Amino acid sequence: MESPQEYQEQLMKFRYIKEQRDMFQGQFEIINVSLGNIMNTKITLENLKKGINQDDEILVPIGGIANIKASIKDTEKILLAVTQDVVIEKDLDGAIEFIDKMIEQHKNQLQFLRGQLQNLDKSLQEISQQIQNG
Repeated sequence: MESPQEYQEQLMKFRYIKEQRDMFQGQFEIINVSLGNIMNTKITLENLKKGINQDDEILVPIGGIANIKASIKDTEKILLAVTQDVVIEKDLDGAIEFIDKMIEQHKNQLQFLRGQLQNLDKSLQEISQQIQNG
């Protein structure tokens, strides 16, 4: 039988790893949602390439469920927000290439986080068994 001190140490270790796992899970979910948004952006850019013309009317979201009607003034120049304070201008093909790189980065981050979550899950299971057996 484990001593009460060893038991407490195992419980503290379990809680610490569980907190780490929760943090990684939160990051995973945020990046996964971001990836979905980026992929939607890519689809929109590809649709622009297929047949949106200058002066075509579109709906522009202005927040929440509100949209306004607007006209396309330039179908070849895309403004990309790379940070909260920085916007860059690219041509349509350059914008799609930029988005593809972002998609790849997000997929790599998700793969890394998935591996971390699997390792933490394994550790949690091992500690849980030790606590139950102790």
